[in-house]
Amino acid sequence: MTDTEVVESLHNAWVALAKQYNNYHDEGVRCGMNLLAKVIGKVRSEVEESHRQKQITMDEWIAILQKGI
Repeated sequence: MTDTEVVESLHNAWVALAKQYNNYHDEGVRCGMNLLAKVIGKVRSEVEESHRQKQITMDEWIAILQKGI
């Protein structure tokens, strides 16, 4: 799973919580949405920063190591 897919997956989880909250206004769901939004923001900013700095991803490291074998 790529870094962008992770962010996308977290966003999809937030959307699912938003739909659930829309149907049933629960304080716990709202708090979960807020926490997940903070996590998404942090992860997204780290992904964007790593792309700006052209850092190598775990998938790229694995591919490089597998080529060497």
